[in-house]
Amino acid sequence: MSRRILDELGLASAAHADALAAGDKTFVPVHTGSHDLRIGTLLDLLDRDPTLVPPRTGHLGNWEDIALGRSGPMDFNTAICGAGHGYPLIYGFTRTEADTEGGDEAYQPGSVIQHGRREVMTLRTWDGSAFVRRGRDRPLFCPVVQAEVDGELVPLVDLHWRRMSAIPGFRFRQWAAVVVENSHLVADMLTLLIEQADGTAKQGTRLSELISQVARPDGTVGRCDVVRDGSAYVLEGYRFPSARSLAEAVLELVRALVEPAAFFDRLAGLPPVLPVMSLQLTNVLFGLLHTHRPEDGAEPPESPFITHLHWGARAMAGCPPRRSGYLTRRSTVRSLRALASPLVRHFDEARPLAFVLLPAQTFMLCPPSTSPADIELLQGLLADLRTTDAERAYDITTAWLARHGERLSSYLRGRFRSGSGVPADGTTRPPAVPVEPAGFRDLTFRQACAAVAAFEEAYG
Repeated sequence: MSRRILDELGLASAAHADALAAGDKTFVPVHTGSHDLRIGTLLDLLDRDPTLVPPRTGHLGNWEDIALGRSGPMDFNTAICGAGHGYPLIYGFTRTEADTEGGDEAYQPGSVIQHGRREVMTLRTWDGSAFVRRGRDRPLFCPVVQAEVDGELVPLVDLHWRRMSAIPGFRFRQWAAVVVENSHLVADMLTLLIEQADGTAKQGTRLSELISQVARPDGTVGRCDVVRDGSAYVLEGYRFPSARSLAEAVLELVRALVEPAAFFDRLAGLPPVLPVMSLQLTNVLFGLLHTHRPEDGAEPPESPFITHLHWGARAMAGCPPRRSGYLTRRSTVRSLRALASPLVRHFDEARPLAFVLLPAQTFMLCPPSTSPADIELLQGLLADLRTTDAERAYDITTAWLARHGERLSSYLRGRFRSGSGVPADGTTRPPAVPVEPAGFRDLTFRQACAAVAAFEEAYG
């Protein structure tokens, strides 16, 4: 099954499929934005296999206007999830937007945005004796935040999850729920990795690659040092007696996303510092826990390796070669391999992993149905791109934008503005559906990434 997918996409060689099957490699990333894979080839494959649904990892927050196709820079979510090319897998270890940097300005979880209007919520966190109001001077870690709603406190996670679950046509799933469903296995995996970690390792796993941050009940979160002390582990002065106890503490915040009310009920009795699972380990678990096949029991376990398809956005996938995302950086790949290798060796449930990264931003070339002029203009650009080599796609797009860019709507140009998210400028926009211009599916991901990079540099 896994080999068949790679063969149909023409990526078996890039993924070192033979080495994965033999167990000689345990983790191989393949960025489709660096390959001449037709967009239509991938979408046709997904249509033929309804159980294969790549996750589009979005964040907790404001999805109403995203689902309605009027979210500007976030419209690629609409194109992917609304059309069934993927589903929204929600990552909740984010921070509220604030007056200072570090919060999630894209999904703005500290507010409610509807019809382009933003309502800033009153937020509270635990100070050791009570939930006290917090200002907007610093971001707050979402799992430990409560919001005031009609005079009552509601977990921020629960508030947004209820709103998101009410959106028709979008099959939201929490990343944390997948982990909790497999909590015994994940705890065993994490315990092994903690026990084997070496703070000075060059090839193995460092503790900082498992636990990247520490969160406190007051909403602060930041980088941390985990120090081994015999069989115990010390995190910011708090002592966990064993690797297993530290692994279970990591899962506390994961459970907070799935059962927030129960988490707040026991918060006063929890350690004053809570370890946060690293993004590196999260990415490995995306594949090992089969999030690309979200329906339970849809298929037998993949063997001899797993082919994980994943829609990544700006940070994760980027637009190579002009701007690559974090997942395929050399340092990240080294870390992911170091995490995957012992898991594959020690657990029957784990298989070598081919992580096929799909750049979500390619769908930014699909204008909204409310802008027919943009659709016609983009068809002209795509016609030029289809007749040229991928190496020239960036230059061709840059030249095309110089001639025709001013004719594009301000909405389409605004999609590519850096640092922007769900619009909250007070403008009410009509609902829309992203439209694939003629020839879109004939583009390769490599061509599309180069074109999007040109748009970003022109309007970012």
